[in-house]
Amino acid sequence: MSEPAARVTPAEPSDAPALAFADVDGAKRWAKTLPLLSVGQAYEQCMGQLRALSASTFAPRERATIAEVMREPAMHLHTELARRYAGKPQPAAEREFDAAEHAIALWQGLWEQYSHCLKPLLEGDADLAGVKAKLLQRGLAVGKQLVLVHGLARRVPPPSVWQELHAYYRIAEMLDCTVQAVSDDLAPQSVGLSCYSTWSHAVLLALADPWAMTVRQIEIADRWLGAWARKVFPYAQQRDTEGLVMVVDLESGAGAALMVSAPAEARDGLRYCYPGKLATSVRGRLKRLAQGASPAELTLGHDLTTEQAITLLSHLDAHWYQIRAPREAQRLTVEMCAGGLPGAYFRVGGRTFDRKDPLGRLTYQGSQHLSTLGALTDYDRNREEAERSWPWERWQGRYEWREASVVRVGGTTHRWFLDQLVTLRDDERTRLGYVTRIALDGDGVLSANVRLWPGSPRVFAVRSLQSAFSEDPPMPLIELVESPEEPASLILPPRTFAPGRQMRSMNAGPERRFKLVKLLQRGADFERVAFEEAP
Repeated sequence: MSEPAARVTPAEPSDAPALAFADVDGAKRWAKTLPLLSVGQAYEQCMGQLRALSASTFAPRERATIAEVMREPAMHLHTELARRYAGKPQPAAEREFDAAEHAIALWQGLWEQYSHCLKPLLEGDADLAGVKAKLLQRGLAVGKQLVLVHGLARRVPPPSVWQELHAYYRIAEMLDCTVQAVSDDLAPQSVGLSCYSTWSHAVLLALADPWAMTVRQIEIADRWLGAWARKVFPYAQQRDTEGLVMVVDLESGAGAALMVSAPAEARDGLRYCYPGKLATSVRGRLKRLAQGASPAELTLGHDLTTEQAITLLSHLDAHWYQIRAPREAQRLTVEMCAGGLPGAYFRVGGRTFDRKDPLGRLTYQGSQHLSTLGALTDYDRNREEAERSWPWERWQGRYEWREASVVRVGGTTHRWFLDQLVTLRDDERTRLGYVTRIALDGDGVLSANVRLWPGSPRVFAVRSLQSAFSEDPPMPLIELVESPEEPASLILPPRTFAPGRQMRSMNAGPERRFKLVKLLQRGADFERVAFEEAP
Protein backbone atom coordinates (compact mmCIF):
# COMPACT_ATOMS: atom_id res chain seq x y z
CA MET A 1 0.00 0.00 0.00
CA SER A 2 1.43 3.35 -0.96
CA GLU A 3 1.74 6.12 1.59
CA PRO A 4 -1.29 8.48 1.63
CA ALA A 5 -1.02 12.24 1.54
CA ALA A 6 -3.45 13.04 4.36
CA ARG A 7 -3.15 11.99 7.97
CA VAL A 8 -4.93 12.59 11.24
CA THR A 9 -2.53 13.28 14.09
CA PRO A 10 -2.56 10.37 16.56
CA ALA A 11 -4.22 10.92 19.89
CA GLU A 12 -2.45 9.25 22.80
CA PRO A 13 -4.60 8.47 25.84
CA SER A 14 -2.75 8.67 29.12
CA ASP A 15 -3.13 4.92 29.75
CA ALA A 16 -1.71 3.86 26.37
CA PRO A 17 2.00 3.41 25.59
CA ALA A 18 3.59 6.34 23.83
CA LEU A 19 3.88 6.02 20.07
CA ALA A 20 7.46 5.97 18.85
CA PHE A 21 6.42 7.50 15.51
CA ALA A 22 3.97 10.04 14.17
CA ASP A 23 3.69 8.94 10.53
CA VAL A 24 4.61 6.18 8.11
CA ASP A 25 8.20 7.35 7.62
CA GLY A 26 8.67 7.38 11.37
CA ALA A 27 7.24 3.85 11.58
CA LYS A 28 9.75 2.67 8.99
CA ARG A 29 12.66 4.17 10.94
CA TRP A 30 11.37 2.61 14.15
CA ALA A 31 10.94 -0.83 12.54
CA LYS A 32 14.61 -0.83 11.47
CA THR A 33 15.70 -0.67 15.12
CA LEU A 34 13.88 -3.85 16.21
CA PRO A 35 16.34 -6.45 14.80
CA LEU A 36 19.05 -4.83 16.97
CA LEU A 37 17.17 -5.79 20.16
CA SER A 38 16.84 -9.13 21.93
CA VAL A 39 13.74 -11.19 21.18
CA GLY A 40 12.14 -10.22 24.47
CA GLN A 41 12.86 -6.52 24.01
CA ALA A 42 11.72 -6.55 20.39
CA TYR A 43 8.47 -8.27 21.38
CA GLU A 44 7.73 -5.74 24.15
CA GLN A 45 8.51 -2.85 21.82
CA CYS A 46 6.36 -4.24 19.01
CA MET A 47 3.38 -5.06 21.25
CA GLY A 48 3.62 -1.67 22.93
CA GLN A 49 3.47 0.11 19.60
CA LEU A 50 0.56 -2.05 18.39
CA ARG A 51 -1.39 -1.15 21.54
CA ALA A 52 -0.53 2.52 21.10
CA LEU A 53 -1.52 2.34 17.44
CA SER A 54 -4.91 0.84 18.37
CA ALA A 55 -5.51 3.71 20.78
CA SER A 56 -4.57 6.34 18.17
CA THR A 57 -6.72 8.04 15.57
CA PHE A 58 -4.90 7.58 12.29
CA ALA A 59 -6.68 7.85 8.98
CA PRO A 60 -7.62 4.33 7.79
CA ARG A 61 -5.30 4.36 4.78
CA GLU A 62 -2.33 5.43 6.89
CA ARG A 63 -3.15 2.88 9.60
CA ALA A 64 -3.17 0.16 6.94
CA THR A 65 0.17 1.39 5.60
CA ILE A 66 1.73 1.38 9.06
CA ALA A 67 0.37 -2.14 9.62
CA GLU A 68 2.09 -3.11 6.37
CA VAL A 69 5.36 -1.69 7.75
CA MET A 70 4.95 -3.72 10.95
CA ARG A 71 4.40 -7.02 9.13
CA GLU A 72 8.12 -7.51 8.51
CA PRO A 73 9.21 -7.22 12.17
CA ALA A 74 6.22 -9.40 13.09
CA MET A 75 7.48 -12.09 10.69
CA HIS A 76 10.97 -11.81 12.20
CA LEU A 77 9.62 -12.19 15.73
CA HIS A 78 7.39 -15.06 14.62
CA THR A 79 10.47 -16.97 13.44
CA GLU A 80 12.42 -16.29 16.63
CA LEU A 81 9.53 -17.15 18.95
CA ALA A 82 8.79 -20.35 17.02
CA ARG A 83 12.25 -21.65 17.95
CA ARG A 84 11.02 -21.70 21.55
CA TYR A 85 7.55 -23.22 21.21
CA ALA A 86 7.18 -25.02 17.86
CA GLY A 87 6.58 -28.75 18.23
CA LYS A 88 7.32 -28.81 21.96
CA PRO A 89 5.76 -31.43 24.23
CA GLN A 90 2.32 -30.77 25.65
CA PRO A 91 1.42 -29.45 28.15
CA ALA A 92 4.06 -26.83 27.39
CA ALA A 93 6.64 -25.68 29.90
CA GLU A 94 6.35 -22.08 31.10
CA ARG A 95 8.92 -20.66 28.67
CA GLU A 96 7.39 -22.54 25.73
CA PHE A 97 3.84 -21.55 26.73
CA ASP A 98 4.82 -17.88 27.03
CA ALA A 99 6.51 -17.91 23.61
CA ALA A 100 3.38 -19.34 21.96
CA GLU A 101 1.18 -16.82 23.77
CA HIS A 102 3.45 -14.00 22.60
CA ALA A 103 3.29 -15.18 18.98
CA ILE A 104 -0.51 -15.36 19.09
CA ALA A 105 -0.78 -11.95 20.76
CA LEU A 106 1.58 -10.44 18.19
CA TRP A 107 -0.52 -11.56 15.20
CA GLN A 108 -3.74 -10.65 16.98
CA GLY A 109 -2.37 -7.15 17.63
CA LEU A 110 -1.48 -6.75 13.97
CA TRP A 111 -4.85 -8.15 12.88
CA GLU A 112 -6.58 -5.50 14.97
CA GLN A 113 -4.98 -2.77 12.85
CA TYR A 114 -6.50 -4.18 9.66
CA SER A 115 -9.83 -4.70 11.44
CA HIS A 116 -9.89 -0.99 12.33
CA CYS A 117 -10.05 -0.30 8.59
CA LEU A 118 -13.03 -2.56 7.82
CA LYS A 119 -15.80 -0.17 8.85
CA PRO A 120 -14.41 2.74 6.76
CA LEU A 121 -13.90 0.29 3.89
CA LEU A 122 -17.53 -0.84 4.02
CA GLU A 123 -18.67 2.78 4.29
CA GLY A 124 -16.89 3.60 1.04
CA ASP A 125 -13.81 5.49 2.26
CA ALA A 126 -12.33 6.95 -0.92
CA ASP A 127 -8.73 6.51 0.25
CA LEU A 128 -9.25 2.75 0.63
CA ALA A 129 -11.05 2.14 -2.67
CA GLY A 130 -7.85 1.46 -4.60
CA VAL A 131 -6.37 -0.91 -2.00
CA LYS A 132 -9.41 -2.86 -0.83
CA ALA A 133 -8.18 -6.18 -2.25
CA LYS A 134 -4.72 -5.78 -0.73
CA LEU A 135 -6.07 -4.68 2.65
CA LEU A 136 -8.43 -7.66 2.89
CA GLN A 137 -5.78 -10.09 1.61
CA ARG A 138 -3.38 -8.85 4.28
CA GLY A 139 -6.02 -9.39 6.95
CA LEU A 140 -6.61 -12.91 5.64
CA ALA A 141 -2.84 -13.51 5.60
CA VAL A 142 -2.64 -12.60 9.29
CA GLY A 143 -5.47 -15.05 9.98
CA LYS A 144 -3.57 -17.72 8.08
CA GLN A 145 -0.51 -17.00 10.24
CA LEU A 146 -2.60 -17.56 13.35
CA VAL A 147 -3.67 -20.98 12.02
CA LEU A 148 0.02 -21.70 11.40
CA VAL A 149 1.06 -20.60 14.90
CA HIS A 150 -1.58 -22.80 16.51
CA GLY A 151 -0.45 -25.77 14.44
CA LEU A 152 3.20 -25.24 15.38
CA ALA A 153 2.20 -24.89 19.05
CA ARG A 154 0.13 -28.12 18.93
CA ARG A 155 -2.99 -26.11 19.72
CA VAL A 156 -6.39 -26.13 18.05
CA PRO A 157 -7.34 -22.65 16.75
CA PRO A 158 -10.25 -21.22 18.77
CA PRO A 159 -13.54 -20.53 16.97
CA SER A 160 -12.83 -16.78 17.14
CA VAL A 161 -9.92 -17.15 14.69
CA TRP A 162 -12.11 -18.89 12.12
CA GLN A 163 -14.99 -16.47 12.64
CA GLU A 164 -12.71 -13.50 11.98
CA LEU A 165 -11.08 -15.17 8.98
CA HIS A 166 -14.43 -16.04 7.44
CA ALA A 167 -15.69 -12.50 8.10
CA TYR A 168 -12.77 -11.05 6.11
CA TYR A 169 -13.56 -13.37 3.22
CA ARG A 170 -17.26 -12.48 3.24
CA ILE A 171 -16.34 -8.80 3.05
CA ALA A 172 -14.09 -9.58 0.08
CA GLU A 173 -17.10 -11.24 -1.58
CA MET A 174 -19.32 -8.26 -0.80
CA LEU A 175 -16.78 -5.87 -2.33
CA ASP A 176 -16.23 -8.15 -5.34
CA CYS A 177 -12.48 -8.48 -4.90
CA THR A 178 -11.96 -12.14 -4.03
CA VAL A 179 -10.04 -12.94 -7.22
CA GLN A 180 -8.18 -9.66 -7.68
CA ALA A 181 -4.44 -10.32 -7.79
CA VAL A 182 -2.22 -8.58 -5.24
CA SER A 183 1.52 -8.47 -4.67
CA ASP A 184 3.47 -9.21 -1.50
CA ASP A 185 7.22 -8.76 -1.15
CA LEU A 186 7.20 -10.88 2.03
CA ALA A 187 5.81 -13.90 0.14
CA PRO A 188 8.22 -14.27 -2.78
CA GLN A 189 7.34 -17.94 -3.41
CA SER A 190 3.59 -17.41 -3.49
CA VAL A 191 1.79 -17.58 -6.82
CA GLY A 192 -1.50 -15.90 -7.75
CA LEU A 193 -2.05 -14.16 -4.42
CA SER A 194 -5.62 -13.02 -3.84
CA CYS A 195 -8.22 -13.00 -1.10
CA TYR A 196 -9.61 -16.38 -2.09
CA SER A 197 -6.19 -18.07 -2.41
CA THR A 198 -5.10 -16.78 1.02
CA TRP A 199 -8.36 -17.92 2.61
CA SER A 200 -8.00 -21.33 0.91
CA HIS A 201 -4.40 -21.49 2.15
CA ALA A 202 -5.59 -21.22 5.77
CA VAL A 203 -8.39 -23.75 5.28
CA LEU A 204 -6.14 -26.29 3.54
CA LEU A 205 -3.40 -25.91 6.14
CA ALA A 206 -5.81 -26.77 8.95
CA LEU A 207 -7.40 -29.58 6.92
CA ALA A 208 -3.92 -31.12 6.51
CA ASP A 209 -3.97 -31.80 10.28
CA PRO A 210 -0.73 -30.02 11.30
CA TRP A 211 -1.08 -31.60 14.76
CA ALA A 212 0.01 -34.87 13.17
CA MET A 213 2.97 -33.30 11.32
CA THR A 214 6.49 -32.41 12.37
CA VAL A 215 7.48 -28.75 12.57
CA ARG A 216 9.46 -29.06 9.36
CA GLN A 217 6.54 -30.72 7.55
CA ILE A 218 4.22 -27.89 8.64
CA GLU A 219 6.64 -25.26 7.38
CA ILE A 220 7.14 -27.02 4.03
CA ALA A 221 3.38 -27.57 3.57
CA ASP A 222 2.82 -23.87 4.33
CA ARG A 223 5.40 -23.00 1.67
CA TRP A 224 3.84 -25.30 -0.92
CA LEU A 225 0.38 -23.88 -0.25
CA GLY A 226 1.68 -20.46 -1.23
CA ALA A 227 1.69 -21.81 -4.77
CA TRP A 228 -1.07 -24.43 -4.61
CA ALA A 229 -3.89 -22.80 -2.63
CA ARG A 230 -5.18 -20.98 -5.74
CA LYS A 231 -6.21 -24.40 -7.13
CA VAL A 232 -9.11 -24.51 -4.64
CA PHE A 233 -11.83 -21.88 -5.08
CA PRO A 234 -14.80 -21.47 -2.69
CA TYR A 235 -18.04 -21.49 -4.67
CA ALA A 236 -21.30 -20.19 -3.25
CA GLN A 237 -23.27 -22.75 -5.29
CA GLN A 238 -22.73 -26.48 -5.58
CA ARG A 239 -21.21 -27.78 -8.80
CA ASP A 240 -21.58 -31.12 -10.51
CA THR A 241 -18.56 -33.24 -9.67
CA GLU A 242 -17.67 -36.87 -9.21
CA GLY A 243 -14.99 -36.11 -6.64
CA LEU A 244 -14.97 -35.14 -3.00
CA VAL A 245 -16.05 -31.72 -1.80
CA MET A 246 -14.68 -29.52 0.97
CA VAL A 247 -17.50 -27.69 2.74
CA VAL A 248 -16.94 -24.59 4.85
CA ASP A 249 -19.60 -22.76 6.82
CA LEU A 250 -18.61 -19.09 6.89
CA GLU A 251 -21.00 -18.53 9.78
CA SER A 252 -19.26 -21.11 11.96
CA GLY A 253 -16.13 -21.13 14.06
CA ALA A 254 -14.55 -24.02 12.18
CA GLY A 255 -12.53 -24.77 9.08
CA ALA A 256 -13.36 -27.21 6.29
CA ALA A 257 -14.93 -30.66 6.35
CA LEU A 258 -14.19 -33.15 3.57
CA MET A 259 -17.34 -34.93 2.32
CA VAL A 260 -18.39 -37.38 -0.35
CA SER A 261 -21.23 -35.06 -1.28
CA ALA A 262 -22.40 -31.63 -0.17
CA PRO A 263 -25.16 -31.29 2.45
CA ALA A 264 -28.68 -31.39 1.07
CA GLU A 265 -29.56 -28.18 2.90
CA ALA A 266 -28.03 -25.20 1.09
CA ARG A 267 -27.39 -22.15 3.26
CA ASP A 268 -26.04 -18.72 2.42
CA GLY A 269 -22.95 -19.23 4.56
CA LEU A 270 -21.85 -22.51 2.96
CA ARG A 271 -18.95 -22.52 0.51
CA TYR A 272 -18.10 -25.51 -1.64
CA CYS A 273 -14.49 -26.21 -2.58
CA TYR A 274 -13.45 -28.91 -5.02
CA PRO A 275 -9.92 -30.19 -4.35
CA GLY A 276 -9.73 -32.45 -7.44
CA LYS A 277 -7.28 -30.17 -9.26
CA LEU A 278 -5.06 -30.00 -6.17
CA ALA A 279 -5.20 -33.78 -5.75
CA THR A 280 -4.15 -34.25 -9.38
CA SER A 281 -1.14 -32.02 -8.78
CA VAL A 282 -0.13 -33.84 -5.58
CA ARG A 283 -0.60 -37.33 -7.06
CA GLY A 284 1.21 -36.36 -10.24
CA ARG A 285 4.23 -35.35 -8.17
CA LEU A 286 4.06 -38.59 -6.20
CA LYS A 287 4.12 -40.54 -9.44
CA ARG A 288 7.07 -38.54 -10.79
CA LEU A 289 9.01 -39.02 -7.55
CA ALA A 290 8.41 -42.78 -7.74
CA GLN A 291 9.82 -42.71 -11.28
CA GLY A 292 13.03 -41.06 -10.11
CA ALA A 293 12.40 -37.30 -10.37
CA SER A 294 13.95 -35.13 -7.68
CA PRO A 295 11.95 -32.79 -5.40
CA ALA A 296 13.76 -29.80 -6.92
CA GLU A 297 12.63 -30.79 -10.44
CA LEU A 298 9.03 -30.76 -9.23
CA THR A 299 9.36 -27.31 -7.58
CA LEU A 300 9.10 -28.88 -4.14
CA GLY A 301 12.37 -27.38 -2.97
CA HIS A 302 16.04 -28.25 -2.64
CA ASP A 303 15.85 -28.76 1.12
CA LEU A 304 14.20 -32.19 1.34
CA THR A 305 14.93 -35.71 0.15
CA THR A 306 12.75 -37.80 -2.15
CA GLU A 307 11.64 -39.94 0.80
CA GLN A 308 10.68 -36.87 2.84
CA ALA A 309 8.74 -35.41 -0.11
CA ILE A 310 6.85 -38.69 -0.67
CA THR A 311 5.97 -38.95 3.04
CA LEU A 312 4.61 -35.40 3.21
CA LEU A 313 2.77 -35.52 -0.12
CA SER A 314 1.13 -38.81 0.89
CA HIS A 315 0.02 -37.26 4.17
CA LEU A 316 -1.46 -34.23 2.40
CA ASP A 317 -3.24 -36.38 -0.17
CA ALA A 318 -4.75 -38.50 2.63
CA HIS A 319 -6.21 -35.41 4.27
CA TRP A 320 -7.16 -33.35 1.21
CA TYR A 321 -8.68 -36.04 -0.98
CA GLN A 322 -9.38 -39.20 1.01
CA ILE A 323 -12.11 -40.04 3.47
CA ARG A 324 -11.56 -42.87 5.90
CA ALA A 325 -14.36 -45.38 6.04
CA PRO A 326 -16.02 -45.31 9.46
CA ARG A 327 -15.05 -48.25 11.63
CA GLU A 328 -16.83 -49.63 14.62
CA ALA A 329 -14.84 -49.37 17.81
CA GLN A 330 -15.56 -49.42 21.50
CA ARG A 331 -15.35 -46.14 23.34
CA LEU A 332 -13.57 -47.00 26.52
CA THR A 333 -10.88 -46.05 28.99
CA VAL A 334 -7.26 -47.06 28.57
CA GLU A 335 -4.19 -46.30 30.65
CA MET A 336 -1.10 -44.84 29.03
CA CYS A 337 2.42 -44.13 30.21
CA ALA A 338 5.29 -42.22 28.61
CA GLY A 339 8.90 -42.03 29.80
CA GLY A 340 10.84 -43.38 26.84
CA LEU A 341 12.42 -46.83 26.95
CA PRO A 342 13.10 -46.78 30.72
CA GLY A 343 9.42 -46.08 31.40
CA ALA A 344 8.28 -48.75 28.94
CA TYR A 345 10.77 -51.26 30.40
CA PHE A 346 9.33 -50.65 33.87
CA ARG A 347 5.69 -50.90 32.81
CA VAL A 348 6.19 -53.98 30.62
CA GLY A 349 8.66 -55.88 32.79
CA GLY A 350 7.44 -54.80 36.21
CA ARG A 351 10.94 -53.77 37.30
CA THR A 352 13.09 -50.71 36.80
CA PHE A 353 16.22 -50.91 34.71
CA ASP A 354 19.40 -50.25 36.69
CA ARG A 355 22.10 -48.89 34.46
CA LYS A 356 24.82 -49.75 36.95
CA ASP A 357 26.63 -52.95 36.04
CA PRO A 358 25.75 -55.40 38.84
CA LEU A 359 28.16 -57.99 37.46
CA GLY A 360 31.47 -56.13 37.96
CA ARG A 361 34.65 -57.56 36.46
CA LEU A 362 33.65 -61.18 36.20
CA THR A 363 34.01 -63.82 33.59
CA TYR A 364 31.03 -64.53 31.44
CA GLN A 365 30.20 -67.67 33.49
CA GLY A 366 30.35 -65.68 36.72
CA SER A 367 28.15 -62.98 35.24
CA GLN A 368 25.55 -65.56 34.31
CA HIS A 369 25.59 -67.00 37.81
CA LEU A 370 25.02 -63.62 39.50
CA SER A 371 22.37 -62.72 36.95
CA THR A 372 20.52 -65.92 37.88
CA LEU A 373 20.75 -65.13 41.58
CA GLY A 374 19.49 -61.60 40.98
CA ALA A 375 16.34 -63.01 39.41
CA LEU A 376 15.42 -64.76 42.67
CA THR A 377 14.57 -61.58 44.55
CA ASP A 378 11.66 -59.23 44.01
CA TYR A 379 13.44 -56.29 45.59
CA ASP A 380 13.51 -53.21 43.34
CA ARG A 381 15.07 -50.23 45.10
CA ASN A 382 13.92 -47.78 42.40
CA ARG A 383 10.27 -48.85 42.22
CA GLU A 384 8.78 -46.04 44.30
CA GLU A 385 10.58 -43.37 42.28
CA ALA A 386 9.51 -45.09 39.04
CA GLU A 387 5.86 -45.14 40.13
CA ARG A 388 6.04 -41.38 40.71
CA SER A 389 7.93 -40.62 37.49
CA TRP A 390 6.01 -42.93 35.15
CA PRO A 391 2.43 -43.21 36.42
CA TRP A 392 -0.40 -44.72 34.46
CA GLU A 393 -2.80 -42.03 33.18
CA ARG A 394 -6.42 -42.69 32.28
CA TRP A 395 -7.47 -41.60 28.77
CA GLN A 396 -10.91 -42.00 27.16
CA GLY A 397 -11.84 -42.48 23.53
CA ARG A 398 -11.71 -44.88 20.61
CA TYR A 399 -9.42 -47.90 20.94
CA GLU A 400 -8.75 -50.44 18.20
CA TRP A 401 -6.15 -53.11 17.65
CA ARG A 402 -3.77 -50.90 15.65
CA GLU A 403 -4.75 -47.42 16.76
CA ALA A 404 -6.11 -45.43 19.69
CA SER A 405 -7.65 -41.97 19.46
CA VAL A 406 -8.10 -40.70 23.00
CA VAL A 407 -8.43 -37.56 25.12
CA ARG A 408 -7.21 -36.60 28.57
CA VAL A 409 -9.31 -34.19 30.59
CA GLY A 410 -7.52 -32.40 33.42
CA GLY A 411 -3.86 -32.44 34.31
CA THR A 412 -1.19 -34.82 33.15
CA THR A 413 2.10 -35.89 34.72
CA HIS A 414 3.67 -36.82 31.40
CA ARG A 415 4.51 -34.40 28.59
CA TRP A 416 3.34 -35.75 25.25
CA PHE A 417 4.95 -35.22 21.84
CA LEU A 418 4.99 -36.58 18.30
CA ASP A 419 6.73 -39.94 17.66
CA GLN A 420 7.02 -40.60 21.39
CA LEU A 421 7.16 -44.17 22.73
CA VAL A 422 3.95 -45.05 24.60
CA THR A 423 2.98 -47.97 26.81
CA LEU A 424 -0.77 -48.65 26.73
CA ARG A 425 -2.70 -50.97 29.06
CA ASP A 426 -6.25 -52.20 28.64
CA ASP A 427 -8.10 -54.79 30.71
CA GLU A 428 -6.28 -57.71 29.12
CA ARG A 429 -2.79 -56.76 27.99
CA THR A 430 0.05 -54.24 27.90
CA ARG A 431 1.07 -52.97 24.48
CA LEU A 432 3.55 -50.54 22.90
CA GLY A 433 3.07 -47.83 20.27
CA TYR A 434 3.98 -44.26 19.42
CA VAL A 435 2.20 -40.91 19.26
CA THR A 436 1.04 -39.89 15.77
CA ARG A 437 -0.95 -36.80 16.71
CA ILE A 438 -1.11 -34.46 19.69
CA ALA A 439 -3.31 -31.38 20.13
CA LEU A 440 -4.50 -29.16 22.97
CA ASP A 441 -7.81 -27.31 22.68
CA GLY A 442 -8.86 -24.08 24.33
CA ASP A 443 -10.57 -25.92 27.21
CA GLY A 444 -7.36 -27.66 28.20
CA VAL A 445 -8.41 -31.03 26.75
CA LEU A 446 -5.42 -32.91 25.39
CA SER A 447 -6.08 -35.32 22.49
CA ALA A 448 -3.68 -37.91 21.14
CA ASN A 449 -3.57 -40.57 18.46
CA VAL A 450 -1.37 -43.58 19.13
CA ARG A 451 -0.27 -46.14 16.55
CA LEU A 452 0.09 -49.57 18.19
CA TRP A 453 2.44 -52.38 17.23
CA PRO A 454 0.83 -55.85 17.10
CA GLY A 455 3.66 -57.84 18.74
CA SER A 456 3.58 -58.57 22.46
CA PRO A 457 6.44 -56.81 24.29
CA ARG A 458 9.15 -58.64 26.26
CA VAL A 459 11.98 -56.90 28.14
CA PHE A 460 15.69 -57.67 28.17
CA ALA A 461 18.81 -56.20 29.69
CA VAL A 462 21.55 -56.43 27.04
CA ARG A 463 25.17 -55.56 26.58
CA SER A 464 26.89 -54.81 23.29
CA LEU A 465 28.87 -57.88 22.27
CA GLN A 466 32.42 -56.69 21.72
CA SER A 467 34.43 -58.74 24.17
CA ALA A 468 33.97 -60.60 27.43
CA PHE A 469 35.35 -57.57 29.26
CA SER A 470 33.46 -54.91 27.32
CA GLU A 471 33.32 -51.43 28.85
CA ASP A 472 29.86 -50.79 27.39
CA PRO A 473 27.22 -50.48 30.14
CA PRO A 474 24.07 -52.58 30.01
CA MET A 475 21.07 -51.10 28.21
CA PRO A 476 17.34 -51.83 28.17
CA LEU A 477 15.79 -53.55 25.15
CA ILE A 478 12.22 -54.56 24.39
CA GLU A 479 11.43 -57.30 21.90
CA LEU A 480 8.14 -57.15 20.02
CA VAL A 481 7.56 -60.84 19.38
CA GLU A 482 6.53 -62.07 15.95
CA SER A 483 2.83 -61.81 15.11
CA PRO A 484 0.75 -62.81 12.07
CA GLU A 485 0.92 -59.14 10.97
CA GLU A 486 4.61 -58.34 11.47
CA PRO A 487 7.93 -60.11 12.08
CA ALA A 488 9.67 -59.66 15.40
CA SER A 489 11.52 -56.40 16.04
CA LEU A 490 13.45 -54.64 18.81
CA ILE A 491 12.87 -51.32 20.57
CA LEU A 492 16.18 -49.68 21.49
CA PRO A 493 17.37 -46.35 22.95
CA PRO A 494 17.99 -43.57 20.41
CA ARG A 495 21.25 -43.64 18.41
CA THR A 496 21.88 -47.31 19.23
CA PHE A 497 21.48 -48.89 15.79
CA ALA A 498 24.49 -49.79 13.69
CA PRO A 499 24.26 -52.42 10.92
CA GLY A 500 25.64 -55.73 12.12
CA ARG A 501 25.96 -54.67 15.76
CA GLN A 502 25.44 -57.60 18.12
CA MET A 503 24.05 -57.67 21.64
CA ARG A 504 23.75 -60.44 24.18
CA SER A 505 21.00 -60.77 26.75
CA MET A 506 21.81 -60.61 30.47
CA ASN A 507 18.52 -62.08 31.66
CA ALA A 508 18.28 -65.29 33.59
CA GLY A 509 17.98 -68.36 31.43
CA PRO A 510 19.54 -69.24 28.07
CA GLU A 511 21.54 -66.44 26.53
CA ARG A 512 20.21 -64.82 23.37
CA ARG A 513 22.24 -62.84 20.88
CA PHE A 514 20.64 -60.19 18.68
CA LYS A 515 22.26 -59.01 15.45
CA LEU A 516 20.88 -55.63 14.34
CA VAL A 517 19.99 -55.72 10.65
CA LYS A 518 17.86 -52.76 9.59
CA LEU A 519 16.48 -49.54 11.12
CA LEU A 520 12.69 -49.74 10.71
CA GLN A 521 11.71 -46.53 12.48
CA ARG A 522 13.43 -43.67 14.25
CA GLY A 523 11.13 -42.15 16.84
CA ALA A 524 11.68 -39.15 19.08
CA ASP A 525 12.89 -41.27 22.01
CA PHE A 526 13.41 -44.75 20.56
CA GLU A 527 14.56 -46.79 17.57
CA ARG A 528 12.74 -49.83 16.17
CA VAL A 529 15.06 -52.33 14.53
CA ALA A 530 14.83 -55.55 12.54
CA PHE A 531 17.17 -58.25 13.84
CA GLU A 532 18.45 -61.78 13.40
CA GLU A 533 19.24 -64.32 16.07
CA ALA A 534 23.03 -64.61 16.15
CA PRO A 535 24.62 -68.00 16.93
